[in-house]
Amino acid sequence: MTTDQDVLQALRTEARRRGRNLGELLVLYGLERTLDRLTRTEYADAFVLKGGVLLAAFDQRRVTRDIDLQATAIELSPARLVAVVRSIAAVDAADGLVFDDVDPRVDVIREDDEYEGLRALCTARLGRSPLRVQLDVSTGDPVWPAPQRVVVPGLLGDDVTILGHPMPTVIAEKTVTILQRGTTSTRWRDYVDVVNLARAHTFSAGELRHAARAVAAHRGDELRPIAPSVAGYGDVAQGTWAAWKAKNDLVTRSEETLDDQVSMIVRFLDPLYAGEIPDSHTWNPDFQTWERSAPGTSTTGR
Repeated sequence: MTTDQDVLQALRTEARRRGRNLGELLVLYGLERTLDRLTRTEYADAFVLKGGVLLAAFDQRRVTRDIDLQATAIELSPARLVAVVRSIAAVDAADGLVFDDVDPRVDVIREDDEYEGLRALCTARLGRSPLRVQLDVSTGDPVWPAPQRVVVPGLLGDDVTILGHPMPTVIAEKTVTILQRGTTSTRWRDYVDVVNLARAHTFSAGELRHAARAVAAHRGDELRPIAPSVAGYGDVAQGTWAAWKAKNDLVTRSEETLDDQVSMIVRFLDPLYAGEIPDSHTWNPDFQTWERSAPGTSTTGR
């Protein structure tokens, strides 16, 4: 059995190795071990993982403080979410994490948030270190292609396998949000995530466009190029963008100026969303361009 002190020492070592703050790794450890417990309950396939924790499965781990889930095979209600959290807390995973709170606080996510749903807050601890565990659960947008098994790498091993949003859905949700919010958005993580995924992975033009059209239609909107919606964004938000990057330690993983970050997204998606790229083409992350695919090779991921 792993003791809390074993885990804390291992996390300290890992924090030094990565040059990261121990508190940040404690949060991530608490979230990933909570997710691991979920996969050991009867609700394992009732939810699909999305958000910041999911990005670790695509080699894009970043700071996040909650677990985002989409309820796909369960009727979402406060009572049901409480039951889910209690099931999670009851799992003995022998990872040093202890849940003290089996009566989580459940709130309705505000209507002006991107997704209406429920938020569960509970407490856990690793030794004497308290950990706040937050689960944001929504019914969300359509998922296309179908949810797939993803592997979230464990900070100390013990990877977590769970149903997750496919990359086309991740890109679709983030970029339709960019379209709809335009220069009023402060969801900077969307701009960072889209660019970093485009730098690291291939994408099928047909799959990505289909996913984006489905999300836009679900939100009562129409898919269109991004550039007009974010014109002049840097003029009004550069200072806020720079401060957010520094606070979240993302200076080296994003462009210096917001305009440059936006330009990379426009280069990636505007030709696709304008209908100029055939479905058979594939995004080449090395050359940052859409290319004709050999028959049977136009797929997402790498």
